[in-house]
Amino acid sequence: MEHGSLHCNAGSTSHVSKRLRSLRAALAASVCVLAAIGFSAAQAAAAQADPPGLPGPPPGAGSGFPLPPPPGQGPGAQPLGPPTAIPTGASGPGLLSGTANLRGTRVTLTVACTAGGRASLSAPSVANGTLASARYRCSRRRASVRLSLPTAAAGRIARAGQVLASVAFVQPGTTERLSLTLAVRPQPASYWTSEFGLRCNRPGYQPQLLAPNFSDTRPTTIDVRPWLAWYTAATGWHWIGTMGANASRWYRWTATPTGVAEWQTSGAITPWTWSPISVSPGRGTYVIAAFEAIYWYEHPEYVWSYARSGQGESVVSTYCVYP
Repeated sequence: MEHGSLHCNAGSTSHVSKRLRSLRAALAASVCVLAAIGFSAAQAAAAQADPPGLPGPPPGAGSGFPLPPPPGQGPGAQPLGPPTAIPTGASGPGLLSGTANLRGTRVTLTVACTAGGRASLSAPSVANGTLASARYRCSRRRASVRLSLPTAAAGRIARAGQVLASVAFVQPGTTERLSLTLAVRPQPASYWTSEFGLRCNRPGYQPQLLAPNFSDTRPTTIDVRPWLAWYTAATGWHWIGTMGANASRWYRWTATPTGVAEWQTSGAITPWTWSPISVSPGRGTYVIAAFEAIYWYEHPEYVWSYARSGQGESVVSTYCVYP
């Protein structure tokens, strides 16, 4: 048996009875079927290999902020997350990892793709305009994009440790803009409390997102933007928000020392939820959630972090997996 093919032949000889030949043929056929099943299972397991990295920052991270609330005005009623379906395909390239390490002045991005094009990298906190651009070729649904940054820009990133950046992939008829983190060394991923998060709900293929119970040392208005990132081996990571692909709305609540004030009723917490979220089976889909948050007080503070995933509060994982 060669890797990648199956050869099952139920041979016979003239020296055995017709019945024995039939039994041997049936046994050989059974072995062939079992081997084929095992081979298909191995292929499926290989196709379901975990993503090489996490998706990185959500679209437009660190930008698009809402205006701060008027003094003394509390948040109004906020809608729940709408029914949402994870897409079954992508219109453009997707990153295999949303964190890219800067080595000297060079950055290499690995993407899932269907066609070649040009990639342009920018980082507003480092410099205005495009920092680097390069053409890339797509082969077997993968491409490595090698970018060379100006020395001054690379030095600013090295001094900061890591910065938010974005990359625009221009292909015939489409442009895909993705956010990423540029870092001089690998940084541990940041997560909100695991008390809430993405409930996988397998085998129902319908996860539900529960917002973390945001708190602050004093009552403070907090603006929160939720996201879902999804991955398949064919598409890489892509994002969907409560307003569709690469778009999500801000939700406004009041953070207190005991959690979100609007969620507290009779001593119980009723968190904000986003559901139902449906996932198509048979595509090897991974899903992870992230929340951006802005605390509005004397000096607004912005932060984004992933949310934990799992079957419940007692079974916590990085992401939900849907074979």
